[in-house]
Amino acid sequence: MNQAEKALKALLEPTLREHGFKAQSASLTFKRRTVFGFHELSLPSFAWAAGGPYVVNVGLGVRHNRVDMVVNRLGHIWGESNQKNTTTVYRGLGFFPFEAGRDGEKTILTERMSIDAASVASDISLMLAADGYAFYERYSDLRECSLGLNDPIEARTHALSNRFPMRAYYGVAAAALAQPERVHSLIRSYTEFALRDGIPDDGVYEVGKELTGVDAIATRLEFVAQAALASAT
Repeated sequence: MNQAEKALKALLEPTLREHGFKAQSASLTFKRRTVFGFHELSLPSFAWAAGGPYVVNVGLGVRHNRVDMVVNRLGHIWGESNQKNTTTVYRGLGFFPFEAGRDGEKTILTERMSIDAASVASDISLMLAADGYAFYERYSDLRECSLGLNDPIEARTHALSNRFPMRAYYGVAAAALAQPERVHSLIRSYTEFALRDGIPDDGVYEVGKELTGVDAIATRLEFVAQAALASAT
């Protein structure tokens, strides 16, 4: 971890520990294990130059093992350890803040490390109290994940999964487990959207790797739907 991450970890860890979150050793990430997966607070940062200034972003994620284990079977995530850390929904506050002035991208100057880190930690604590903990509670409900990921369908950017068509794969898998009656209409709607807008899928997958364009997307949507439905029986 860089200097800014170490400072933030020291400031945030006591409060987050009270809420059941545990700091992760490899990065500035805090996780709270749940019966269905985990809640995650990630604070990715980078330095503009050697020694700073440091730019910090904040992200909130919720993982439902039942969904991620299905979607990861598409073969786009390498390694078991990486597959265990994917999230069903993820809200990056740099692009999708709850409150713009409070939640946007943060900067920590080396010469103001203590002051800036304390200010960033305060903003994060305020965000969690006002909106973040409610976010975790809401999306602990798999039906809420299905509703949220699939609304709207026709959007390339999205507050819960800012990658399309990956959001569609997660949305269909979540629906198969929580709202199975929607699966066929969702697949049709996502396929029509991808076809009409000419949306590519630039990821590298095992499933549908011999296909291109909307045919590949449709194949993967059907795959996650059937895999999720089968896992529910």
